[in-house]
Amino acid sequence: MEMTRDILAQLRIKIGSLTSQQDGDECCIYRVPNSFRKVRPEAYTPQLISIGPLHRGDERLKDMEQQKLRYFKEFAERDGKGMEEIQYLVMSIQEKEERIRASYSENFSEITSSDFIEMILLDAVFIIEFLKASNDDECCYPKFSETNHDKNSHQYRAGMLDNGHSKSIKPWMIFDIREDLMLLENQLPFFIIKEIYDEACRKEPIGIPFLDLATVYFGKYTFSQGVQNTDPDVEGSRHFTDLLRNFMLKGSIERGYSFNPIKLKYNAVMLSEAGVKFQVTEDKCLVNIKFEEGVLKIPRLEVDYCFERFVRNIMALELCFKPFKAYICNYIMFMDLLIDSAEDVDLLAENGIILNWLGDDAALSNMINKLCETITDTYTCYDDICRKMNAHYENRWNHRKATLKLVYFPNVWRGTATVAAAILLILTLIQAISSAKSLF
Repeated sequence: MEMTRDILAQLRIKIGSLTSQQDGDECCIYRVPNSFRKVRPEAYTPQLISIGPLHRGDERLKDMEQQKLRYFKEFAERDGKGMEEIQYLVMSIQEKEERIRASYSENFSEITSSDFIEMILLDAVFIIEFLKASNDDECCYPKFSETNHDKNSHQYRAGMLDNGHSKSIKPWMIFDIREDLMLLENQLPFFIIKEIYDEACRKEPIGIPFLDLATVYFGKYTFSQGVQNTDPDVEGSRHFTDLLRNFMLKGSIERGYSFNPIKLKYNAVMLSEAGVKFQVTEDKCLVNIKFEEGVLKIPRLEVDYCFERFVRNIMALELCFKPFKAYICNYIMFMDLLIDSAEDVDLLAENGIILNWLGDDAALSNMINKLCETITDTYTCYDDICRKMNAHYENRWNHRKATLKLVYFPNVWRGTATVAAAILLILTLIQAISSAKSLF
């Protein structure tokens, strides 16, 4: 009996230590599952700076801890901030410590309360100062996003030299920090950053809201004009990764899910041979795919050197946080089925659907195919489109029409020659019939 009581007591202690809130309303920041990480670990791992507790103590990232202190010093000394204001921020974090901890999928019980509060304060201040400096910088990376996607280019580095950041932030570091701030494992919950930001900007005559500041900074991924964030999902974003996902889904068509998914059986080249036409749309929301009267309508997909890391973290967030609203995962799965080889990429690029900044069709095809290696296709929101496209391909008449067009009407000259030959054949036949009649 005594042993039984000891075992039960130990179990109660262990159960009581389960402060991780994976099933709670607050939990929104996760460690990426190993099945994802092993495919491409660097896509989920910060390269320069650690934000939050998940990568705290990483020796590779310790140099940036000094930079956080420099930013905090500038923050504390600006506008004559007194110790009382800094104490208020510390007390505010302390009051919300339990809620902040509950935002993570792990409990981090080994991090003491004082260390945890200090970490949150330094990280939040760093994010605020870094975003404000980037907002004042007219030469930051997004300026070159439409013309140059190589962070190692001379144009990119030259554009970074004149920036509003601290002198200890080197030009090459700005891009890497920006990339690290998008990672799912490298997040702080927005509610605590907003509170510190609002308090810090209280004395400013005109202060841009934090959400708008973040939108300006991540402008490349907003997929919309301006920085007015009236969409409830955007307003309710939990952190940067969630914000970027909500930007991608802004204006998305409401779709139903099927848990008995129908796969697209044929790639882009095969569908083209069956007469399917590909048309790029002006829609800014990537997931708004339509198939109407033999025409597949897809918004333009722009793929650069940042795309894979960015979209992998969005997909990881969906599968951990919103598994039944995994619209980006479904979109990538659909594109994976549509693209099997470099020829498929070339066809889509020819029709303006893909803008390939990688320069290599085979590399892009390989990237898209690898993105879905660890995703189980147990449900889809493109079930109706896949069904229609499969049926279109399997209709023999569509193949005959496509072959007829490909062989006899590929261009205006061949088409004119085909019509002329047909007319000549008909006239010859009429002449033969007339001759036969006169003979009899």
